[in-house]
Amino acid sequence: MDQRLFQFRLRSSHPAPERATGDLVVEFLTPEGQWESQQLSLTMPGFRLYLISLLLCQHTYLVANARERQLPLERVEASFEVTTSSTWIVERVEGDFRMGLDPAASAEERDRVDAEAIAWMQERMTHCPISRNLPEGVPKQIGLRLAEA
Repeated sequence: MDQRLFQFRLRSSHPAPERATGDLVVEFLTPEGQWESQQLSLTMPGFRLYLISLLLCQHTYLVANARERQLPLERVEASFEVTTSSTWIVERVEGDFRMGLDPAASAEERDRVDAEAIAWMQERMTHCPISRNLPEGVPKQIGLRLAEA
């Protein structure tokens, strides 16, 4: 086995008016091909905790920056993959984050979520301290876009 692939998905809600994270679900794809909800605990394998913290750090930066810009973020969905060597060294990180906007938000609020705002938030997500501590040669591709309505 040359590489290991760790796959996660995330869903969160951000109800008005505060837009703070409400429900948050992180799932892990088991070797048997089943999605398993993750409840962080001290009995969870340490490396999985590390990978989940990498995912949650990206999510936290996305939500914080959307709130800073007062964007009508209603939900976030993400797919997250980490490839490691057979000796558990991180080789690649890929994330696809999709933002759902509040349909009850005004047109003015929704219009604030333009290409510039998305690019700004995506760039800010790169400042997550956990991903910044990955070795410099590790490719990190974190995408951010609007979810399909």
